Amino acid sequence: MGRADAVIERVRVERLDESVAGPWEAGDSRFAVVVEAGGVAGAFAPVDELPAALIATRLGQSVLRHPVNDHRGLLHRLLAELGPHAAGLGRWAVGALDCAVWDLHGRLADLPVAALLSDRPARQVPVYASWLSLDLNAASAAESVKATAGEGFAFTKWALRDAEAREIALLAGRAVQWAGQSVAVDALGTWGHLRTTEVAPLLDPETVRWVEDPLARTDRTAYTRLRSRSKGLRVAFGERLSHLEDARGLLEDCSPTAFTFDAVWCGGITEARGWLGAAHDARVPVHLHGRAFLPAVHLAAAFPDAAGAVEYQVVWEPRRQRALRGTLRPDGGHVVLPDRPGLGMEVRR
Repeated sequence: MGRADAVIERVRVERLDESVAGPWEAGDSRFAVVVEAGGVAGAFAPVDELPAALIATRLGQSVLRHPVNDHRGLLHRLLAELGPHAAGLGRWAVGALDCAVWDLHGRLADLPVAALLSDRPARQVPVYASWLSLDLNAASAAESVKATAGEGFAFTKWALRDAEAREIALLAGRAVQWAGQSVAVDALGTWGHLRTTEVAPLLDPETVRWVEDPLARTDRTAYTRLRSRSKGLRVAFGERLSHLEDARGLLEDCSPTAFTFDAVWCGGITEARGWLGAAHDARVPVHLHGRAFLPAVHLAAAFPDAAGAVEYQVVWEPRRQRALRGTLRPDGGHVVLPDRPGLGMEVRR
């Protein structure tokens, strides 16, 4: 059997070594998903405990003997295995396993994943910075925003959780002033309909690029209603969606300013290609969520006409990359696509 005909022979979940990837803090992802075929191993890390457990106890066994290069068939098999539970945690587990198989495919073919997705992937990918744990009321906030914006990112994004409408508008204005450019705002699902309609007329659409996830749930009815009541407000969403048909409906009916889905949470690189196509058809810009930064970079490099700047989480992403040998850090608002096979980075052991 040649490498082009390789089938998945083994799937395992490894606990990352805290001595090389830690010390752990609350919320850190501590596992790697490893897939083997033809004497070669592909991997995706770091992964949280619950999706890792689902792969170890159920999904991994269901893909054995499946051809490595049949990504669409693999996705269908995984979703069929999950049945009605193929949302949320299930999609996350499918996405992590899918990314590990893409890494394996690239290693077998001796090509970066982006080169498997496109004949001419971009060499660099633009990124924007987010720092969602920063309290914009803190004494050090101004300096932190100025320093981050000064690193040359495409733009920056800051969290404004549930607060009074005028305070939200005031803090957004300060972030714009400190950054010296327009910013995005992430509400993290905390505003709700009433607060969002109160804030909408107070935000300058020329300086606030979008408000991300103002509502606790991302559904068609809720965002259609919000759009009718908050005219002029630029809204972004996507990371909480699990199904392509839901995404298509929201993109068509709600016309967001940005579609910010996650390359792993949606079901992996294979599924993400369909989501990029749906956004392209709806003429909605995509800015991939930063939780799955490495797969997002490969997707954005492969499809630069569909995907714009990728989110780089300036506090959390360096912590996640401690699990990997080498780093993928922005320089002047871009990251260089790894030229090594697969996703391009090794799991540290």
